[in-house]
Amino acid sequence: MNEELKGKRVFLLAPKFFGYELEIKKELENLGATVFYFDERPQNDFFTKVFIRLDIKRLIQKQVDEYFLNIIKSTELQNLDYLFLVNPETIDVKKIDKIKQMHKNIKIFTYMWDSVKNKKKSLSLLNVSDRFFTFDLNDKSIDKKIEFLPLFYIRDYENISDAKNNLTYDVAFIGTVHSDRYKIIKQVEEQLKHHNLKTFSYFYSPSKILFLFQKLFKKDFRTIRWSDVSFQSLSKKDVVEIIKQSKAVVDIQHPLQSGLTMRTMEILGAKRKLLTTNQSIENYDFFDKNNIYILDRNRLNINVDFFNLPYQKVSKDIYEKYSLHSWIKIIF
Repeated sequence: MNEELKGKRVFLLAPKFFGYELEIKKELENLGATVFYFDERPQNDFFTKVFIRLDIKRLIQKQVDEYFLNIIKSTELQNLDYLFLVNPETIDVKKIDKIKQMHKNIKIFTYMWDSVKNKKKSLSLLNVSDRFFTFDLNDKSIDKKIEFLPLFYIRDYENISDAKNNLTYDVAFIGTVHSDRYKIIKQVEEQLKHHNLKTFSYFYSPSKILFLFQKLFKKDFRTIRWSDVSFQSLSKKDVVEIIKQSKAVVDIQHPLQSGLTMRTMEILGAKRKLLTTNQSIENYDFFDKNNIYILDRNRLNINVDFFNLPYQKVSKDIYEKYSLHSWIKIIF
């Protein structure tokens, strides 16, 4: 048990994101904390997400203000030790000041799993945070207060790491459709098909309305077939099972980001091979050419010999460093 967290009270504000917010809550509790968790968004419907993402919150400002007023008030008697903000998009400095007035000794930790350079509004929280972390190494150059900390894998992936028999797929992809992901995955599938390698892909979009707008206004979406996209996300259990059955997983990061995705960390945890467009992965201590193949998103050419190379185990200390357990201990 972490002495820093034993008996401490943590106010956790994080968006609902494929259940990771609950994994963070559970691990904080495992380390001895009492956790008061609330969604950082007042609602998760399509329009609320769009207004927040496009920074036109004034259209729902009354709803946002009432939501935060209620949840802040609900913590009034809790004598909080920490406010932990994970990828905040909705809360502002004024609301944080209200929390600080209510809980005089509270420490505020902020973690961004979107690049700060793409979410400049998050910088307004820098000076009210005791510690401010980013998953993107390039963000460190913005301000000396910003600390670099990669994302994590959860225990589910650690639990399947030794299951390597009777694999169903050579390469799998599971992810939200954005940017040039669809085009690249289709190219990967086409190349691997000629070598009789079995692939699996699952493209997800959170909304039919959003997908329609993307098809109308984004060039990369015009060739995406409706029949290739699912509007229901896979359960965590299903994702873990597909990765368990795969020799390798492909991950296409957003071209505007250089931080390693959650999927990358999950593949490290699952001890599977990875094909990725993220060249910055070469700078990480777990990088091994036997395990990780870097794709050129502009000139895709896969050397299939990669699939025959034996997986090289990462040293125990490096492997454990990227667990959710270690991630929380570093932050706190």
